Amino acid sequence: MARPRLPAVEVPWPPMDGDPYLYTQMLHTMGATGVQVEELYTLTMDEFESVGPIFGIVFLYKWRPDELRDGLPLPDPGPVNEHPELIHDIFFANQVINAAAATQALTTIVLNIQSNTLKLGAEMADFKDFVKHLDPPLSGLAIHNAAFIRDAHLSVARRPPSPAADGLGPPPPRPGEVDEDVYHYITWVPIRTPSGTLAVYELDALQDTPLYIGEVAASPTAKVPPIEWVTVVADRLRGYVQVNAEAEIKYRTLAVVDHRIMREVAALEHLRARVEEEGVTRPGDEAEETRLMNVLTAEDERLSRWTAESARRRHDYMPFLVETLKLLASKGELTALIDAAREQKRATAKAAAKAAKAARGGKSKTPKGDGGRDGAAGGSSHG
Repeated sequence: MARPRLPAVEVPWPPMDGDPYLYTQMLHTMGATGVQVEELYTLTMDEFESVGPIFGIVFLYKWRPDELRDGLPLPDPGPVNEHPELIHDIFFANQVINAAAATQALTTIVLNIQSNTLKLGAEMADFKDFVKHLDPPLSGLAIHNAAFIRDAHLSVARRPPSPAADGLGPPPPRPGEVDEDVYHYITWVPIRTPSGTLAVYELDALQDTPLYIGEVAASPTAKVPPIEWVTVVADRLRGYVQVNAEAEIKYRTLAVVDHRIMREVAALEHLRARVEEEGVTRPGDEAEETRLMNVLTAEDERLSRWTAESARRRHDYMPFLVETLKLLASKGELTALIDAAREQKRATAKAAAKAAKAARGGKSKTPKGDGGRDGAAGGSSHG
């Protein structure tokens, strides 16, 4: 087994845009193919079933000191204690760095997928073997120090604007000036037990151990987890979402699912191969082929939109903007445009102030003694 390649130089983990397409590309760059990332919105069974077989769920949220677990009881550990052998089947890493929460969460799910649908490249397979017996803190450090994971993250991360050659680009941030949001993640994965059932675990990277939260039956020959395992997670996940929504905390819910195009292409090839082998078309074959072709067409169109949007979002427009400003200045048009923009800004501010004044003037004044500034309820609190 080869030891995972470590970075020669410490490189920061820049933030990523929350785009399922970018997350999917990152996993593929890592060497984890056969899966894709989808964002979840409604958390209903219809949505869970529509995104396809689910291998794991991620809940990302902006961390705060008081945590979001208030009012949500922690379940007691289950099969982790009853079946010690499961410990070696669960990859569990602590979040030892603040950056790249989504990257760490998705890596955690990939390393816990028990399906031949997932194909791991050589580096990812070696990494999985390497971290198999590490404790959670060391596993977290292993993710942080794995160069191929960092490279995959950097390949889709947000790119800072390039400074212009003549110094007209944005100034670099001063030390302590950038205040990036710190995100934390919780993941849920199904793990097969010796009895053949699927035990569902909550992997909270700030806790000491995986938490058992339920169990579902599963066919021993199934290639993907049954959708029923998600029902064990659903209520708990909705609780986290509700707490964050009420506190107006930013959050995102993601699912790692079967790669739809690869799945439908395989189904289409299987259908055509069977028809060719049997020499006859069964009732419903034509309708199924049409359905599969429609799904593939829709997925191709969605992939094209994602690709174009991602390219626009990550493109560095700063050199173009600087050259445009220089061209306008050389033609003597820049000063007039700046003056016009300033005048427009002043006019907008004046109109807003006028509207605010009119709104205040239209309100009825509060009578004294009835909660107003000079009344008993609104008076000074001094004795």
